[in-house]
Amino acid sequence: MIALQHEQAWVALAEALGPRSPILKALLERFGTPEAILAAKETDIRSVLPDIGAGTLSALIRHKTEKEAMRIVTWCHRNGVRILTLDSKDYPAPLREIDEPPAVLYCRGRLPLLDGRLAVGVVGMRKADAYGQRVAYKLSFEMAAAGTVIVSGMAEGIDAAAAAAALNAGSETVAVLGCGIDIVYPPHHTRLAAEIAEHGAIITEYAPGTKPHGWNFPMRNRIISALSSAVLVVEARVNSGALITARYALVQGKPLFAVPGDITSPRSVGTNRLISDGATPALDAGEMLEHFRFLYRDTIRIEKLPEAMQYSAITPDALRRFGLRLTDDATDREDLPERREKGARRKKKKEEKDPLQAEQTPLPDTSPLTPRQKELYDMLGEGTFSVDLLTGQGVPVSEAASTLTVFEIYGLVRSLPGGMFSKK
Repeated sequence: MIALQHEQAWVALAEALGPRSPILKALLERFGTPEAILAAKETDIRSVLPDIGAGTLSALIRHKTEKEAMRIVTWCHRNGVRILTLDSKDYPAPLREIDEPPAVLYCRGRLPLLDGRLAVGVVGMRKADAYGQRVAYKLSFEMAAAGTVIVSGMAEGIDAAAAAAALNAGSETVAVLGCGIDIVYPPHHTRLAAEIAEHGAIITEYAPGTKPHGWNFPMRNRIISALSSAVLVVEARVNSGALITARYALVQGKPLFAVPGDITSPRSVGTNRLISDGATPALDAGEMLEHFRFLYRDTIRIEKLPEAMQYSAITPDALRRFGLRLTDDATDREDLPERREKGARRKKKKEEKDPLQAEQTPLPDTSPLTPRQKELYDMLGEGTFSVDLLTGQGVPVSEAASTLTVFEIYGLVRSLPGGMFSKK
C-alpha cells in the first residue's frame, strides 16, 4: 500500500507540473519527496519559486490531480505497465542528469541496463526513402549485433527500420513514445511494438490515454538523446524533428553522427548541414563503434561485425515480420525532378506576389516555426513569463511546454530560474 501511495504521489506531481517541467528539480531539492511537495502550503512553494505560475501553483496545492493519479496507477497495475519514478532503482540513470527529467516513466517490457553499454539513438524522417531505410537498417543491425542498444521513437520510416534491425540482430531496443503507453502510433506498428516490448522496452512520460499530438514529440526527443551515448541522424529535412533530437544531443554533450546524402535531395539537407557544422559523418558501423571502443571495451564486440555485415542488407522479409514495408526506389517519387521543379515554381510564384516577404528576414528569425508555433510565439509578449502565460489563454499544457522547448532550441527564448522564460 505504501508503494502504491508513493507511486500515486509521483503521478499526481507529474500531472500537476506537466511534461518537461523546469521546476521539478527545484521543488524536490527543497521538499525532498512528491508527498511533501503536494502537502506544501502556497507560502512554502512561493518561498522557493516566487514567480511560479498561478495555474501550476493551483494544481499543486489544491490537489486537482490526485484522483486522476489514482486512476492512472490502478490502470497500470491492472495492465502490466510499470511506473518508474524518479527515485526508483529502475529509473534510467542518464535521465536523472538532464535539467528537466520526467517525474515518471510508464514502461512495457524490460528496460535494458544501460550502465556500461553503448546506446545509440537512431532518428530520421518518417517519410524515408529507400536509401534512408537501407542505411538506417544496415548501421543499426551491425551496431546491435556488436552489442549496442538501439534507441528510437518507433515512428514511421527511419525509427521503425532501426528498431526492426536491432530486433533482427537479436539485440535489445528501446522505443520512446510521444503518446500514452496504451496507444500504438502509428497504428500499423502493433506487431513492431509487441516485439520491442518482448525484447526490450517501450517507455513514455505521457500518462495512459494521451493522444499522439504533434506538440508531444519535441519533448519526447530529449529522452531519446538522454538515454543514448550518441545520436545518429540518418535523414532530415531542414526543419525536421530529427534535428531537434540532434540539438538536444549537443546540449547534453552527446557525440553526434549524421549520414551524408544526395545534395540535391531535400531529405539530406539537414544531415549534410549537421556534418558541415561538425557532426561526424556516419559511413561505417565499425568506424562509429571505434569511437567508443575504449569506453565500452567490455560490452562492444567489434569482432562480430564481419558476420553481421553478411546479413545487414534490408529486405522485404526482414521488415514483413513486423508489419513494415520496404520503400521501393521506383515508387519513391517525392524527390523526382518534376516534383522539385513544381515546388520551385510555387515558391517563385509566391515571391512574385509579395517580393518584400521574399527579401526580408524577420528579427528574430521565426522562419523555422510552423504557423501554429508562430501564433504562440506572438502570444508571449515582452518581459519574463512562465508556461502559464500560454495555458491561461487556452493552450493545452503539453503543447505550451513543448512549444517553449522548440523556441528555446531555436534560440528564440531563454530559460530562467524558477520555470520562467524570456524572449532573446
